[in-house]
Amino acid sequence: MEPGGERTFHHVLRAAVQRSGLGLDRIRYRLEQQGHRLSVATLSLWQTGQRRPERRESLAALTALEEILAVPSGSLTSVLGPPRSRGPGPNGQRRVPVEAMWPADPQVPALLGDVDAEDEFLVRLSHHDLVTLGPDGSERSLRVRLVLKATRSGVSRLPIAFASDHPDAPRPVVRPLRHCSVRSAEYVPERGYLVASVEFDRVLARGEVIMVEYVVEHAPAPARSVRSERKLRFPVHEYFAEVSFHPDAVPARCGWKFYGDETTTRGGELPIDSTHCVHFAASNAKPGRYSIHWEW
Repeated sequence: MEPGGERTFHHVLRAAVQRSGLGLDRIRYRLEQQGHRLSVATLSLWQTGQRRPERRESLAALTALEEILAVPSGSLTSVLGPPRSRGPGPNGQRRVPVEAMWPADPQVPALLGDVDAEDEFLVRLSHHDLVTLGPDGSERSLRVRLVLKATRSGVSRLPIAFASDHPDAPRPVVRPLRHCSVRSAEYVPERGYLVASVEFDRVLARGEVIMVEYVVEHAPAPARSVRSERKLRFPVHEYFAEVSFHPDAVPARCGWKFYGDETTTRGGELPIDSTHCVHFAASNAKPGRYSIHWEW
């Protein structure tokens, strides 16, 4: 027990790790042997109190972790306490749990868990998506431009997740364009998921603003695309989405939809302009799913 008799989860975990004499990498390896995939970064954040296990996969790993650390059964789970509120994060932003954004895809939250530790400390001042389709009507690229403000010092990366409409498609490529690099990327071909960590060209101080730009490129798909969707876990001061169609493949009509909570759904038509583009803009965009869809 820590001085002062504290028995919060991270205090108990840190003391157990110290008594075990095991390094975090060794603990991670033993967990993986038992079918529990956790990164060293996640374990480190748990024992410093910056994060705590909340996802189903993380909670399932606690029993194995107690065995590895040679502590009595329930030593960790009993001090975990009730789930944290899913309202504003430490910087006051209202956020949506990653599990709620990918309810049918448990692999995505698990992959994002390794790279999203700093995500909630970035305020989205603006977010611009440019989706480009090819002459066959399939999506060829997604260009993203973000203006971000750090709410604490030390923030240096951002997670991204991309889902293809066509599983088993060739692996997409993430190319950094301005003020960033690709730190890591993992692809699940059978589901068409790409999860990557984009690292800034500098570590941000509290209050500092940065603009980053990257593009996700992919090969032609076997069928025409029919929609583009952006999942926003955090509010965005200015959100702008643009879809650019090839002159040889212009849809008959376009529209947009917003899916918030169970009671919030909005939508409408979107005109196609003379350059074969459609545009959607939202000020003070709330967390949720923003979809642009079209009919051929």
